[in-house]
Amino acid sequence: MTAATLSDIERNSSDTMTPAPVYAPRVPPLERPISALSFFATLLRNPLRILPAAVYDEGIVLGGRAGRTVCWITDPSLIKMVLLDKRDGFRRTPITKRILGPLLGNGVLTADGSDWKWQRQTAAPVFRHADLIGFVPTIVEAAERLLVEWRAATPGRPRDIDRDMTLVTFDVISHTLLPGGDAHVRPLIARSSLDYQKPLGWQVAYANFGLPPWMPHPGMFKMLTAQRQLRSAVATLVADRRADPVGTDDLLQRLANAKNPETGAQMSDELLIDNLLTFLMAGHETTAKALTWALYLLAQTPYWQDQILEEVVTVAGEGPLESNHIDKLLITAQVLKETMRLYPPAPIMSRQATVDIELGGLPIKAGTQIIIPIYAIQRHRRHWSDPDRFEPARFAPANEAKISRYQYMPFGAGPRICIGMAFALIEGVALLGTLVRAARFETVPGHAPEPVSRVTLRAAGGMPLILGMR
Repeated sequence: MTAATLSDIERNSSDTMTPAPVYAPRVPPLERPISALSFFATLLRNPLRILPAAVYDEGIVLGGRAGRTVCWITDPSLIKMVLLDKRDGFRRTPITKRILGPLLGNGVLTADGSDWKWQRQTAAPVFRHADLIGFVPTIVEAAERLLVEWRAATPGRPRDIDRDMTLVTFDVISHTLLPGGDAHVRPLIARSSLDYQKPLGWQVAYANFGLPPWMPHPGMFKMLTAQRQLRSAVATLVADRRADPVGTDDLLQRLANAKNPETGAQMSDELLIDNLLTFLMAGHETTAKALTWALYLLAQTPYWQDQILEEVVTVAGEGPLESNHIDKLLITAQVLKETMRLYPPAPIMSRQATVDIELGGLPIKAGTQIIIPIYAIQRHRRHWSDPDRFEPARFAPANEAKISRYQYMPFGAGPRICIGMAFALIEGVALLGTLVRAARFETVPGHAPEPVSRVTLRAAGGMPLILGMR
């Protein structure tokens, strides 16, 4: 957003007084080179801490780590080149497969080439906006079930909002796109997802230093147990559906019926498990993290809580949010989008050059790792005015139209942009509007969570918030 200052945005978006500036906690960049041991320890603690300070100012930065050349790109035109224009010269890095493959197999998130293409084409029709908007009543019902729990809780005691958002978004996906997931996977989801993701820092560090994946590390046993339990639970779900197919055209049934256009073979149970886990885990985890950070930012800004409350009451009155309300909740959507700018649910993408190529006037050799640090891109000083400030008005319609799709990319970009983007936005707006209308949020004094990359962007120390029911 290079053309407009924040004062311009504020004048364009509202005639009312705006609140005092709120600056979201950020990850300190790496200011100078460090030893290999310190690099390993920093990477283990939080991969975002190894982002060089220059990536927040420059368009391309070359560096080295673990004895290999790394190219960081934050310029939108270069990102477009890598992800779209010259994408055949870049592939997904082996590290991605190594980190996610043991749980997600060769599903749509981890597959490449023709394997990826036919799986995505099979799932895509389920994600039409016109069909997804019809899920709003089901989404609101999931929010109401959470609110029942909140109303019964001890007043003034902090809630684990990260856990609550994980469970409510899983509740949504298991009653919309993947019916049946609640019975088989829900008992595992909160504990197992944490047990799986918490040790991922070790896996990321090992992969970057070329250490073998079998090498022991803290949390490894819990990680492997969670992986086995999740795959077993989804295998049961698949077996049940194979034994008793239903007439509905949900995502599970569409995948179960899918055939590879090249071989004519039906999607195997193993590949079906890979894809169901991908949608169950990635499909709710990213939205859960976006909502967790949104409620944290709202807890610091009563002004924006009041704006959402007023908007929801104006649009829906005293009744529940309905499908025709979602597109009218502009402020609620702006808060969600600004949250995902400051705290992108998937904060880092990577590719590997497959040929010698030039980027930004610099020669890049085949095999070079290309890092696309979405977290830094969306806080870049050249592209955003006052980038660490929480300002939802950046996404007022007139302002959002000026933002490059390769400058704001919480769902990725290019052909592999997140297939569930439309569903995530509908779900996020419906949940956020419903929860804020029913409850008021306050931060826990002294708790300033650091954003930590564990595939998704988690809050170090969790996200305790104090609720007051309206």
